[in-house]
This record gives sequence, C-alpha cells and structure tokens, in this order.
Amino acid sequence: MKRLCRVHDAITSATFWAASFGVLYLTLVTAGEVFGRYVLAAPSDWAPDTAAVSFGLITFFAVPYLTWKSGHASMDFIVNAVPRRVSVTMMRVNYVIGFAVCALCAWVGGVEAARQITSGVMIVSVTPIPKWVVFVPLVYGLGNSALYFIRHFVATFGHDPDTTEGAHEWSGT
Repeated sequence: MKRLCRVHDAITSATFWAASFGVLYLTLVTAGEVFGRYVLAAPSDWAPDTAAVSFGLITFFAVPYLTWKSGHASMDFIVNAVPRRVSVTMMRVNYVIGFAVCALCAWVGGVEAARQITSGVMIVSVTPIPKWVVFVPLVYGLGNSALYFIRHFVATFGHDPDTTEGAHEWSGT
C-alpha cells in the first residue's frame, strides 16, 4: 500500500509541476497578447482562447496537491477549540464529506467528458478546442482529491485521538 501511495504522490507532484508551467504559459501568452494588441496593433485569435483553457488546466492539475498537503482554505477555529477527541471526529466527518463531494463531481464530470469525446463537442470560440480538454483534467483533479480525502480519513485512525503524535503514513503528510 505504501508503494501505491508513493506512486499516487508522484503523479500528483508531476501534475502540480505541469500546473506551475501552465502559469508560466498563461503569463507569457497574456503578456505577448497585450504587447501584440496594444503595441503592434495585431491581436491574435488563439491567445485569449488558450489562456482561458489554461485556467482550467492550472486549477485542476493543482487541486490534488493542495488537498494532499492540506493547503486548501480551512476555517478550523472550531475544530481547534474543541477537545482533541471531538476534533478528530469532526475532521473525519469533513474528510468523508470531501471524499463524497469530490467523487460525485468526478463521476458526473467523467460521464460528461465521455459524452463530449464521443460527440465531438467543441468550446465555442475563435480557436476550436475540444471541450473534453478541460473536462478530463477536472475529472482527474476531483477524483484525485477524493483519494486524498480518503487517505487523510484513514490516517486519523493511525494515532491516539487524545494526542497529536503518530500520524499514519497513508495521508502522506
């Protein structure tokens, strides 16, 4: 199981790096478009379209890493204020809800992505881009985050709820 978790983490790290390069791409394309449009008076047709698609790719390639590292926004003042045993129970409930929501959205997104692939749905823009190019990363990001929520949930059973010591290796944190 440890090996499977390490492979999962390696894939997540790789897609996070892809998201980082996506930010570089978005920055360069946007800067080039601004220069071309306002300095050269020659706007491109493709830059705004690919920039819009890259936002989705950046988001859904980065989300699993943030879920893995618990880097998402968390209003945990109540969880931190209650006794440790109650806090662990609250975290477990949150992890199960996070898993359920992400898994359901990934499943619905997967069904829609399959429909888009088979019917050839395109994003309506100047540059024709298949819509599944955004939906497949959405399914990956939400499905992968669902797996991390389950890993975090399982990790809460690897230590004594009355202490903060001894977290299980499942969560990878």
